[in-house]
Amino acid sequence: MTVPQEAALPRVPDWFTEGIAARYRAEISSVFIVHGDINCLVPNPNGEAEPKYPYIPLAEFFKRVFDEREMVIFYDIATGLRFLSKEMEKQFRKVSGLQSEEDAAKAEKDAVAAAKAGLAAKRKLPVDPDTCLPLIEKVLSELGSVAVIIESAHLIAPESSGPSLQVSERTHIARMRAWAQDSRVKKKSNIVLLLTDLAAKVSGELRQSSARIGSVFIPKPSVLERRFYIERQAFGIPREREITAEIDELQARLDAPKGDKTGLAARINELEAERDTCPPHFTVSKDFDIDVFVNATQGMSLRQILEMFRMANQAGTPIDLLFVKAKKNEILTAEYGDVMEIVDPQWKLDEIGGLEKVKAYFANVIKAITKNETRLIPQGVTLMGPPGTGKTALGQALAKGAGFNFVRLKNARSMWVGQSEERTERQIQGLWALAPVIVMNDEVDLGEANRDSPKGDSGVSERIMRAWMEFLSDARIRGRILMINCTNRPDRMDAALKRSGRSDDRIPLLMPTERELASIFGVMFKRYKIETSIKDFIPFATLVSGRSGADIEAIVLKSFRFAGELEKKVVDDEALRASIDDFIPSASQADIDLMTLLAISESSSRRLLPDNAAAIVDEIKERNVVARGAEIIAQIEARNILRAA
Repeated sequence: MTVPQEAALPRVPDWFTEGIAARYRAEISSVFIVHGDINCLVPNPNGEAEPKYPYIPLAEFFKRVFDEREMVIFYDIATGLRFLSKEMEKQFRKVSGLQSEEDAAKAEKDAVAAAKAGLAAKRKLPVDPDTCLPLIEKVLSELGSVAVIIESAHLIAPESSGPSLQVSERTHIARMRAWAQDSRVKKKSNIVLLLTDLAAKVSGELRQSSARIGSVFIPKPSVLERRFYIERQAFGIPREREITAEIDELQARLDAPKGDKTGLAARINELEAERDTCPPHFTVSKDFDIDVFVNATQGMSLRQILEMFRMANQAGTPIDLLFVKAKKNEILTAEYGDVMEIVDPQWKLDEIGGLEKVKAYFANVIKAITKNETRLIPQGVTLMGPPGTGKTALGQALAKGAGFNFVRLKNARSMWVGQSEERTERQIQGLWALAPVIVMNDEVDLGEANRDSPKGDSGVSERIMRAWMEFLSDARIRGRILMINCTNRPDRMDAALKRSGRSDDRIPLLMPTERELASIFGVMFKRYKIETSIKDFIPFATLVSGRSGADIEAIVLKSFRFAGELEKKVVDDEALRASIDDFIPSASQADIDLMTLLAISESSSRRLLPDNAAAIVDEIKERNVVARGAEIIAQIEARNILRAA
């Protein structure tokens, strides 16, 4: 087992130093919405003084970074007010007016008054926000160097686009805006942190730029952070590793037949005693490969990684890769399962029949990803065409070839106020957490796809679309998050989503040629391990001309059932022909022709058009079953799209 080199990480995470501290010192903001992985574990900034606690929860982290302030207040709607010390609580009671100055003066001179003051101090502090927030505000206006951490802020100042907010909630929102805009709060060096898992849960009035409230996102741990943490959990702290190496060396000298062994046993005992004081860690297998485990835990928080180690320890077995993969899927499905489907890619590019030009395009993308040549990786890709032409299979093959995670987005819309925006934010957070990732969006032409279409939903669709536009335009996602948009109707997509920079390539996937159909037959029999006596599939491809790859997949699977009914061990001509005769396609020819024309008209590259695209258009023109067919064909010809097809 090779012990890796310890990674050097900052004592205080970047989201705090750059997101909060830098903006606070520059007097840009004194109130911050802190969202994301708020249940995280972070390195202890006082780790040297507290070696047994190398990682601590977020609340403990705030206690340590703010411990030199005059007052630190934690508030939660369920548990009320908490302080770092009894002295701080006493001062809070005095400044907020819970104990008057007159009573405090009497307490200093009179034993009876002092006793009464002691009883008053033992009385429970208020819990409800209607009482607590005005008390906090008074302290902010009276004292300097105060830090206030409000947990579950969305329960106090919730988002609502309608009249459902209570008067007290509106008051809380107005009060927090006032804190952010009050120059006295900044001048007194006071700071307020509003904690929530999703920023969209907090009132939009607090998230507007005019509110002057900063927004700080706590991301899931990076590769470096996960590696550092897994080193600690699997091998212990660096000092323990040094001790173990020294003990092994001394023990080898002690066991050697010759040499000076004076004091070796005593030194070993001394080192073992020191090792016993080191923080505990877990048992791992001898073939534990930290690089593999770091990659396998992509998208997981440190707390979730710790949970996996604990579960393996409880089961009494060393943690291994199979255990990690199973638990990761379980944990991430519980966290993101309602907004996205996390899929284990099954197929490679060479396991997809036909589509040679498009497969070559994706093979080049995989090469660019492998070489980390981000300039050659598209920001996004739109796959267009009739259903069943291989859009999803290509997305999976790209993810498998690149070694990326693969997810399929679910519809984020909800009937409940504010929940659609929350689900969208969770989708985007999840993609950042799972990066590098290939994202399959099968509903790009539905729901929020066109901002110009009437919605009647109080602007929900526009806000969701705006969030996606900002995300897809972020240059940081290039090479890390690749969005594959799939659509049968590209004409229904928002034009901003189709533009270069969000969807660099728009590729048509049309119905396969007879040669491609024959290839797909062979691929499907091989994929599902169905034995067949058929050597040449061209005659059968002629019988299914105009069908999609998904249709061929269904026909092949059905042929296996027909062979069983005919009491045959392999699929022969009779079984396959029976399956073809029995199959009824799901889409009408008019629908397929319309989707085909739209895909060609929206193409971004003549090079990626099928070689038979012009012939397909001629066939559609001859059939003349598409209502708008002549108009679309005229546009294709006017733009000279088929010039080099």
